[in-house]
Amino acid sequence: MNDEIHNNFKQTEKLLNSINSIDTIQFSEWIKEKSNLRYNGLLPKFPIYNNFIYWCNLGINIGSEQNKLRPVIILRTSKNSPICTILPLTTKRLHDGFWFHIDLEEIDSTVLIEQLRVVSKIRISVPYRKKGNLVTISKNDWIKINSQLENLYKLRPLKNE
Repeated sequence: MNDEIHNNFKQTEKLLNSINSIDTIQFSEWIKEKSNLRYNGLLPKFPIYNNFIYWCNLGINIGSEQNKLRPVIILRTSKNSPICTILPLTTKRLHDGFWFHIDLEEIDSTVLIEQLRVVSKIRISVPYRKKGNLVTISKNDWIKINSQLENLYKLRPLKNE
């Protein structure tokens, strides 16, 4: 098994060295960090609540997928589940007018509805706090987010054959 691991790392190193970009350094750092999370990470000791905002390590991803440590809204989880469904947030309000981006009322962030994903709770690092208090979304934001979630993720009608 050690030879197989070594060969995989050598092939990855060869590819990353051939690209010669700052992104490759970030990617290699993420491989190390993700390995640490996967094999040494622990589930958070604090409670994780639906509709509240937490910091989550989304890592280094591909293309336009959201990366890095960023705030997320917990869309759905349960106490005993090791996973949660999240909506990533930007760290600054976008004001871009896209229907699938919701600028939040209470904090300087935009919800990225199209980036919905399921993550391990091990990725959740700490609650997002404002003046020492846990941060949740407003009722108005909740309504807007639910509307766009339904619009984007509801199954389309089946074709009549």
